[in-house]
Amino acid sequence: MDEQILWSGKPFNYGLPSFTKYTISNTRIIIESGIVTKRRKEIRLYRIRDGSTKRNLWERILGIGDITVISTDADLPVFALRNIRKPVAVADILLNAADISRKTNRAYEMTEVHTDQ
Repeated sequence: MDEQILWSGKPFNYGLPSFTKYTISNTRIIIESGIVTKRRKEIRLYRIRDGSTKRNLWERILGIGDITVISTDADLPVFALRNIRKPVAVADILLNAADISRKTNRAYEMTEVHTDQ
């Protein structure tokens, strides 16, 4: 299956430049950050177990919020996508893609086990 970008964006940084970029594809989340030293972290969507959004009054007025994700990833079991525009819509994209990825990977694993027997 070809990887497709479902959403990509940077945190809203109140007019200041942001050196963090989030990308959600149909197979993974990629978090890139840094100026001089670039860091890149990937989390496979099938590892995502749950997610939530948080928006205080000021953030609702600005149309931004945080998305917190709980995963089975050893390096990053809980992480947040901070100051995301339209956080509820982005969380829906992310969690729906994670559901599909879990079902796809589970089906693949079951097929693989069945073939080995």
